[in-house]
Amino acid sequence: MLRLNHLEAGYGSNQVLYGMDLDVQEGEMVTLLGRNGMGKTTTVRTIMGILRATAGEVVFRNRPLTRLPSYKIAQAGIGLVPEGRQVFPNLTVLENLLATAGNRRGRAEPWRIEQVFELFSPLARRRTHMGNQLSGGEQQMLAIARALMTNPDLLILDEATEGLAPLIRLEIWLVLETLKARGQSILVIDKNVEALTRIADRHYIMEKGAVVWSGDSRALAQDDELKMRYLGV
Repeated sequence: MLRLNHLEAGYGSNQVLYGMDLDVQEGEMVTLLGRNGMGKTTTVRTIMGILRATAGEVVFRNRPLTRLPSYKIAQAGIGLVPEGRQVFPNLTVLENLLATAGNRRGRAEPWRIEQVFELFSPLARRRTHMGNQLSGGEQQMLAIARALMTNPDLLILDEATEGLAPLIRLEIWLVLETLKARGQSILVIDKNVEALTRIADRHYIMEKGAVVWSGDSRALAQDDELKMRYLGV
C-alpha cells in the first residue's frame, strides 16, 4: 500500500533522512520507532508532502506522491493524526468532524458521525464543546476521529499516546485494535513498545535518519538488547 524508497529529506542544509526504506501492506499495523530526534516525524511530514523530499520516492497504491501537495496526498487516501493533535480550537467537536468529512474514494460503508461517536463515547457527550475546551485525551480522540472522517485507506498517527494518562492510553490502544480488526491499514509512531508489540504486525526502528532494524512483534519483544540500544527500554 505505502512504500518509501531511499527517501531523503531535511530542513534547509540540515539533512535528516538518509535513504529511508519502509512499507505498509494492506490491513497491516506497522510502527516506526526510535528515540527523539531520529527522524520519525520528519518521515511523516515527508510522506504527507508537508516537507519536500530531496531524493527517493513515496509511493501509495502504486502512485508516486513525492511531488504532490499535501491536500492531494490526503485526497489520495492518507489520513494523518499529527503530533500535538492540532484540533480546530474554535470549532465544536461536531464541527471538527464535519470539517473533514468526505468519501472521495466511494467506500460502500464510510465513516459517519454516529459511528465515530460510538467508537469514542466521550466525544458524543462533548459534541457541542469547543476543541479548546477538551482535555488532552479528548483532543487526541477527536484528532483520530477527524482523520477517520476522511475515510482514509491508510491512517498515520504521530505520537499516538504522548502525554496522555494511562487510562486514556489504554482506550487509544483498544481503538487501534478495533480499527485493525476492521481491516484499517495503520502506521503509528509511539514510545510504548509493550503495547505496540502486542497489537502491531511489524516494526521499523530508526537511528539518525535511517532504518537500522525491521521485524515482527515476536522478534522485537524478545530482543532486550535491541530495545535497550535503540529505544532505551
